Amino acid sequence: MARPTLDPQRRRSETLNLRLVPTEMYDLRRRAAEAGVTLAEYARATLTGRRPKPKPVKDRMMSALLYELSSIATNLSQLEDVTGDANFAKWARYVGGDLVERVTDRHDLAPLIEEHLEAINGVGHMINAMARRANVGKDPDPGEVEETLSILGRVLEPVHKAVKRPAGGGDKEPDPGGGRDAL
Repeated sequence: MARPTLDPQRRRSETLNLRLVPTEMYDLRRRAAEAGVTLAEYARATLTGRRPKPKPVKDRMMSALLYELSSIATNLSQLEDVTGDANFAKWARYVGGDLVERVTDRHDLAPLIEEHLEAINGVGHMINAMARRANVGKDPDPGEVEETLSILGRVLEPVHKAVKRPAGGGDKEPDPGGGRDAL
């Protein structure tokens, strides 16, 4: 279903081209990231006198992690749809369902997430590349699939273990599944 047509007075049809020195652009991107908005949203708000306030680091980390996990789960679901491999479906349910549910509202994990977010993003790119190739009809290489899913398990292992512990870092819950292998 298409979006309703906006009133011409509310439609963003005007553009502003602006040149910046690299340090100015870096500063704008950093401030937009701190506020948890896109560069365009930050620039628009700043130019109209409504500069967004920085979000706490823990909120930014949680948002970034949830975005990464959802993206990975979506790509794994696409791989399952294209290949029919139930292993992709199992991983998609874990990453996009169970892990997302367990990590939601666990702001105590922000330092751990910040430490591992780049690696999670990296494996996300690997899975995305496999999904793109599969979506254009190229069968995934079994060795690449095995290696990528193994890397995914290793990268998610610290988060997997952390969400099994109660919030606040109390006594560690027993791990009957044996950590990453239970994924």
